[in-house]
Amino acid sequence: MKRMKVLLAVCLVSMLVILSGCQSVGGLDISKSLTDNLTVKSSESKQTLSLEIVPSGIEMSTEEKEMIDLINSFSLSIDHAMIQDASTGSVEGALSLFGKKLPFHLSIDKNNLILWVEGAKLPISVSLDSLNAGSGVDIADLQTSEQSLELMSNVGKFLFKNASNPESVSVSSVTESVYGEAMSLQKLHIDVRGDELVGLAKSFLTSVSKDKEGVKELIGTLYDVYYPIFKSELGISNSEEYLDEVELPLGLGSLNSVIDDKEATVIYLTNQLQKSLNELLVDYDKNVKEMFTETPELNELFGKDTVLAMDFMFDKNLHVRKQNINLTVQIPTTLELPIKQIKVHSTSEIWNVNKAVSANKIDISKGSLPVDVLNANQVTPGKILRNFDNQSDAYQFIKEDMNISQKYFYMNTLVDEEYDWYYDYALPIDVNKTKMVPIRYFAQELDADIKWDSALKQITIIDDITGSTIVLKNGSNQAIVDGKKVKLAQPLMNIEGTYYVPLHFIAGALGSTVDWDNDSKAILIERP
Repeated sequence: MKRMKVLLAVCLVSMLVILSGCQSVGGLDISKSLTDNLTVKSSESKQTLSLEIVPSGIEMSTEEKEMIDLINSFSLSIDHAMIQDASTGSVEGALSLFGKKLPFHLSIDKNNLILWVEGAKLPISVSLDSLNAGSGVDIADLQTSEQSLELMSNVGKFLFKNASNPESVSVSSVTESVYGEAMSLQKLHIDVRGDELVGLAKSFLTSVSKDKEGVKELIGTLYDVYYPIFKSELGISNSEEYLDEVELPLGLGSLNSVIDDKEATVIYLTNQLQKSLNELLVDYDKNVKEMFTETPELNELFGKDTVLAMDFMFDKNLHVRKQNINLTVQIPTTLELPIKQIKVHSTSEIWNVNKAVSANKIDISKGSLPVDVLNANQVTPGKILRNFDNQSDAYQFIKEDMNISQKYFYMNTLVDEEYDWYYDYALPIDVNKTKMVPIRYFAQELDADIKWDSALKQITIIDDITGSTIVLKNGSNQAIVDGKKVKLAQPLMNIEGTYYVPLHFIAGALGSTVDWDNDSKAILIERP
């Protein structure tokens, strides 16, 4: 029962976006028009996006006010987006916060995703080749395949075909400016209210439960696109043997054998989906009523004041050339939050639809800051900050507003026999009333670079944020910090292959503070 109610809640939230009115209105075939626009191959566009938090009037803390002010100051302006093909494109625009603009430029092709932000010394580059190698699947080939385009079309067709129109849907003729050109367009206006969702969701789910052929076609397309990825991942994770051991009911055979058989997979998943939908629909009204009774906040959240309003403007070829989207989410008053409503505003204009477009690629011939998303921890906060002019707005935003340098971690001091296997570090020890910590683990947790000189038997640590250098020698109670001698409470010592250093010294040298959690008997290290 609880599972069904959770599923219902998820469906209702999803319906707000999906159920945008999909049957013909005023001679406009909405379903076909929206579906066709999912498979546009090239275009140019511009867009705006902003957020708005409407205060409820309830007294709020300083932190809450600062957060609301931050969100309300946010806006995204995309001045020029260019889609050359399914794998190549570029976006130029600016992110605004507290009245400050952060211009950016992003480009992507089959091999790389490149990001430049004003104030950066070098653009940031992400190799898509490494992603391909890690997944065993050529993402570029997947992006450009006819199968992926067919998938987009089939998903849109399926969703729009089974969705009913909300109460407020209209079509009218308008003249609008698109990229400086006055155009005669058909304007589709849709309002979806929160209090309509229960009925619209039931209508949608009922239609899907009866659309067996549509479900089979959709699952078949999903299989064609994602089966190669799934099998590749199985090979990487060595899960094939496990799937051979999983037997499906009704004598269908092993899970692996069914997955390898497209027809069997499509039939099995279609039957399972429709069975679940039919079970859900039997007590749909009862479960919805109970859900809203048990969680009265939903009555406001999915009430008349939660509204998704959309304008789609089509040209004579039924391409969307302009759109306005406004979403208002009503926050339940019973939650006693300082927020009354959350609003999202978006506008866009599109031109050169399915015409020749050349993306504005970022030149990285003079270098870039490479980021391996499979090993993202190699790009430390300090490396990112050093890539920006420290007087730039981007630097201040990353360091002060995003607090990129902020970090904290705990170090346990007691051995828990149940979880001692979990600790990936040697526990702190006490030497003559001085708390000593494993230096390598401590330094690495704060992203510091640590080097061992076997000839001099000394350790050099370079602070990730400040670049400060700390030199420690085995057996010596003296450290050298940026060329200055500092006396230690206890010398650096090697115990069974692990080097230990006084806690308060190394914490302070790496710009962090030390606190004690008496309940868990753990040390809390925090870097602001």
